[in-house]
Amino acid sequence: MKKRELIIVFLCLLFLSNVATYVGARFLFLPSSPHALEEPAEIEREVLFQEIWNILEEQYFRPLDEEKMMQGAIDGILRSLDDPYTVYMDPESLEEMLIQTTGSFSGIGVEITEDEDAILVLRVIDDSPAQEAGLLKGDRIIQVEGSSMEGVALDEAATMLRGEAGTTVNVTVQRTDENDLLEVDITREDIEMETVSSRWIEEGLGYIQITNFDSDTADDFKEAFNSMEQEGFEKLILDLRNNSGGLFDKAIEVGEMIVPAGEITRVVDREGNTLESHYSEAETGDYPMVVLVNEYSASAAEIIAGALQDHERAVLVGTPTFGKASVQYLQNLSDGGALRYTIALYQTPGGQELHEKGLEPDLEVELSDEYYLQYRSIPTEMEAGETGEGVILVQEMLKFLGYSLEITGVFDRQTTTSLEEFQNNSGLEPTGSMDASTRERLRNALSEKAEEEDEQLQEAVELIENKGAIY
Repeated sequence: MKKRELIIVFLCLLFLSNVATYVGARFLFLPSSPHALEEPAEIEREVLFQEIWNILEEQYFRPLDEEKMMQGAIDGILRSLDDPYTVYMDPESLEEMLIQTTGSFSGIGVEITEDEDAILVLRVIDDSPAQEAGLLKGDRIIQVEGSSMEGVALDEAATMLRGEAGTTVNVTVQRTDENDLLEVDITREDIEMETVSSRWIEEGLGYIQITNFDSDTADDFKEAFNSMEQEGFEKLILDLRNNSGGLFDKAIEVGEMIVPAGEITRVVDREGNTLESHYSEAETGDYPMVVLVNEYSASAAEIIAGALQDHERAVLVGTPTFGKASVQYLQNLSDGGALRYTIALYQTPGGQELHEKGLEPDLEVELSDEYYLQYRSIPTEMEAGETGEGVILVQEMLKFLGYSLEITGVFDRQTTTSLEEFQNNSGLEPTGSMDASTRERLRNALSEKAEEEDEQLQEAVELIENKGAIY
């Protein structure tokens, strides 16, 4: 019998045992309830709550932790809503969230998201402690300071990773398709978030990436956009991949610059009635535009992508988006914390329901398996004669980088020669063995190669150059 099945059987037996104990002992030890003969539905819920509380306070076999019980009651209420975005935030969590929206904080330098009860690294900030420690986009954070992150809320996870500059936090991560865990100690630093970056892909073809919407994003985007516009861009690629959202109003400000005159998004109540709409008055040019999206484009990013798609202003390229389209309100509470709760949903100008559905790209493009090699953990040491999956991985990496060798799973002469060539080309001593320096250069080379082999971006460039983008 599987372990999970044994646990279920044990819990069932434990429940039956407790029921039997309750039936046999209730008349001996507990006072009768004044509502014993009434139907539970007829009892006021507030009275029922107080009644249960009083019984436990007087009769429970050990002293009660009333603060813990009250927190449990609050958590139970919120869990019953089956809405992961409606949460109670204690004063510390609230402070961390407010810090995040300003674009600066003290921490390790990663952007994270929830993914199937796990905490996933969306982005590692350049020159951050996390990058220096070897963390990569796509890593799953398994433990922080020895505490499991399974089922931990995103806000709580962020709080655990952040902290005063100069302090150290122990983080355990797991790479995609790997069983071994990587445990590192990371010293926190003051982090300045840059959510907007831009560059020229070629003459006339501009590229702007927005990684998140914080308090500075709209101003930074305006600066990048106006600068490119003054230099005379003829085509634009807007990259919203791995953008988990952020501040709603800042997304609207960006929309007011690039969405054609008309509706950007509408906010609807539970019956679908429109509560408010947000509009653009922009006179956008006739240059073609492509928007890159993926499964980690969410919330505010979906607002912008959806508006551009519905107005037929841009083509969406990539994979279906996350599907987070609920509007949260932050209500301050008497304890210094806050209740963040869902008050409505938003739709695209064409009335698309995004929540738990996401956006479908106009052109779906998956990234290759080789692209994700940059996220795999490279063996620390390896030399001629070794065999196994680690050898296969290094061989696949070298082959992806253009070195001629067969995937054999054996660290043979061909592998040694290819590694020597890589070391020589990277300015390292050509030992033919894997070491820390070679490992770091190999990781950097894989990231650069993956960027060159970004099929989604390549498809966007080809599409826009052929003027296949809607405009």
